[in-house]
Amino acid sequence: MQQWENVYSGARSRLMGGIMRTIVNDPTLGIVDNDPLVASAIQSLLVEACAPIRILWTVTSAEQALEAMRDSAQRPQAVLTDIAMPGMNGSELAHHIKEQHPDIAVIGISAFLDDENEKRYGAQWSDAFYAIIPKEIPTIQLVRIIGKATGNDEVASWTGKSMNSMRLSGKELQIIAGYARGFTTSTIARQLNISEASVKTYARRAFEKLHAHSRAEAVAMCVRNGWI
Repeated sequence: MQQWENVYSGARSRLMGGIMRTIVNDPTLGIVDNDPLVASAIQSLLVEACAPIRILWTVTSAEQALEAMRDSAQRPQAVLTDIAMPGMNGSELAHHIKEQHPDIAVIGISAFLDDENEKRYGAQWSDAFYAIIPKEIPTIQLVRIIGKATGNDEVASWTGKSMNSMRLSGKELQIIAGYARGFTTSTIARQLNISEASVKTYARRAFEKLHAHSRAEAVAMCVRNGWI
């Protein structure tokens, strides 16, 4: 039993190394909104769209965001924050981040982007934020702004992907999950009681749907989106 655990652990480590190389260049993001449902909704929109963004954390206050960033491993390249929040608002948070971590881009989101607010807060907002966007902004535009803010040209020109064309079948997900666990094609075939040729066929279909160029890339996308 221990021998199999060692084999599994080694295979998984090698595979996860490939996964990390695949997604390491994705811009990292922190999300701040005092309404946890809104914060969760933003995260879900990015995940469901398979956006090339790694979300490090979502928090419900500016204070929690600053606390998270005390850890260098939790400092994202960009922070997406609501502007109107109780306590420390988004503009104050942006100024704190600019002072403490000037390399982090702060993007403000607001449900009240009107002429009156722009006149009242325009100078203050423009000094603190990389950009200010409405909460109802289309996901593809949000991703592109994050790409521009982080200097990632590939993400800044992201065209999005059709979720219908990427939806994997149950068998395809089982096979990708098997690869994620470090199993070989022959092992997966025995587990699913199908031929190795069938496993390869299902895997190829999954790669095509995901627009993945390798097994590690396909696994990375499924892990990142919470499918396996």
